[in-house]
Amino acid sequence: LAPSSSDYSVDYILADLSFFPREDDRQKITELITSPEAQTIGNSLRYRWENDFSSLGFSASSELETKNIFNKITRKIEFPIESLPEEIIPYTLPSDNIDSNETDIITLSSFLAEGEDDLYIVVNKLANWVEDNVEYSLDTLTAEVSQKASWVLNKREGVCDELTSLFIAMARSLGIPGKYISGMAYTNWKGLNDFGPHAWAEIYFPGYGWVPFDITYNQLGFIDLSHIKLKESIDSDEPSIEYEWKGTDIDIETQNLDIKTKILNKEGKIEPQVSIKAKAIKSSIGFGSYNLIEAEITNLKNFYFTTGLSISKTKELEVAGKREKNVALKPNEKKKVCWIIELKPGLDSKYTYTFPIQIYSIRNTTSETSFTSSVDEPIFTYKEINSLKEDMEEEAVKKYSKEVDLNCTTEKAEYYAYENPEYYAYENPEIDCRI
Repeated sequence: LAPSSSDYSVDYILADLSFFPREDDRQKITELITSPEAQTIGNSLRYRWENDFSSLGFSASSELETKNIFNKITRKIEFPIESLPEEIIPYTLPSDNIDSNETDIITLSSFLAEGEDDLYIVVNKLANWVEDNVEYSLDTLTAEVSQKASWVLNKREGVCDELTSLFIAMARSLGIPGKYISGMAYTNWKGLNDFGPHAWAEIYFPGYGWVPFDITYNQLGFIDLSHIKLKESIDSDEPSIEYEWKGTDIDIETQNLDIKTKILNKEGKIEPQVSIKAKAIKSSIGFGSYNLIEAEITNLKNFYFTTGLSISKTKELEVAGKREKNVALKPNEKKKVCWIIELKPGLDSKYTYTFPIQIYSIRNTTSETSFTSSVDEPIFTYKEINSLKEDMEEEAVKKYSKEVDLNCTTEKAEYYAYENPEYYAYENPEIDCRI
């Protein structure tokens, strides 16, 4: 801060800083030092100058610990949400940049949620749509001025705060509470390898509280240890610092906040959340053929978990569609995910080739498989392999029928030959179906 003129009369100057570490279950503040000494007022640190205005700089230095903690949602939460605590309601309403009342946002979100009654699955479908359809772009327009969610939906591009705003707007349009979080996070994007300002969302799950969803980092239902929460907001346009002063003939010149972050220590290991079994459906194919790679994913935990999966990339193989997929898993659930790959033509006919394939999760769980190829092996077209993929996906949808345990009984133990018994099938003590 600096007064722009030496000819002024000032009673006081205030600076309210709302951008500083927040303490919650995963983030513990071990030290916070302010200079000059600040007073905590609401959600801000207040710096005050009354007599000496020669030095108006201020700082907040903190040390904190972040823990690898999950919000363990162990049961299905019904969607739509029937009731919410009064203090949560503001996070369901439209705001300046999170304009969840826009028709296009409502229409898209309703389409994605159609037929779903599991809140966790609905939220993941919204997150996946944003991740798949909005390009992360450091365009100068969006880098300097945060745009509305409806603008992001129309342009299909933005930076982290705008992807987050659109995701929250889609959630709020369905009555799902969403909170805007800003802070710092570590990134190696384009070789940066440092901490930088970042934004992500928290979604409210009744009975469990706020759960983080970072669309930019593809971390859905959790965030990594480098995420440092500095501010919670209803909207992305809330300022990080506000100034107030009383006096005459004074104009305050300000500078941007200078934020430096570094890791002091790290310890412990992250245990695997899922297991992966990779398999090449065709063990041998010819040059120029397609193949199908399957990964069976098992949730090792008794709570909902979403994992990002990727398939390795090699020079001779082309992946049809996205290499990365998100898989939302219910407690202890198994799912199968498939990729169609194309083996490019032009290999030497004198040789038989072995192609290793690796499937790996966002938290570094891996599984490997392989297939061979030679000039004499059969060639499978895209249509054939895609048909196989569709059959496998249809079978996965029908899988629920194998999990139904029916016990049949009759109204009485014995019948005469002329009687027509009626059978009752019991899936559980609360449901009976007459056959």
